Amino acid sequence: MKGNLRKKLLDKLLSLTLEEIERRSRNVEKNLQKLHEYIKAKCIMVYYPLKGEVNLLGMVRKDMDKKRICFPFIKGRELYPYEVKDLDEDFIKGPWGVTHPNPEKTKRVKLRELDLVIIPGLGFSPQGERLGRGKGFYDRFLKKLPKETKKIGVAFDFQIIENLPHQFPHDEKVDILITDTNSF
Repeated sequence: MKGNLRKKLLDKLLSLTLEEIERRSRNVEKNLQKLHEYIKAKCIMVYYPLKGEVNLLGMVRKDMDKKRICFPFIKGRELYPYEVKDLDEDFIKGPWGVTHPNPEKTKRVKLRELDLVIIPGLGFSPQGERLGRGKGFYDRFLKKLPKETKKIGVAFDFQIIENLPHQFPHDEKVDILITDTNSF
């Protein structure tokens, strides 16, 4: 069931035009920037978008002088936050073609330094359950975060699924969910 839903959501994401992704992503950014937790956060981990995902790089670029911005670095089966200072120079291609921080140009950050983690997903339930791509990177990472670190899922409206299949205790929930028209 999860596999079929992943394929359906991924197909829909990959069918979006660049213009539609940009428009919807700007709306997600606006909703995120109004959020109290985002406003007060000093150190944020965000992600470099894969094709079709919510693209927050415009917001990140604007906020880099006000906040510490980290991106996940993939090593083995784990994610590690690395602080990035330059969106144009500080990245390399990692496993599966994922763009991640170049560890020679960036600095690893301790988990307790993160105030907020912004998380992509293929699907979310209104209750914050998340359907990822199936490798468990974010689930393992989120389990290690201090309780006070806020976990914010971002998605487009069509990615909100009422009865999302999930498997406790493996699947980690997000605290807040932001879409292009709503927050949960």
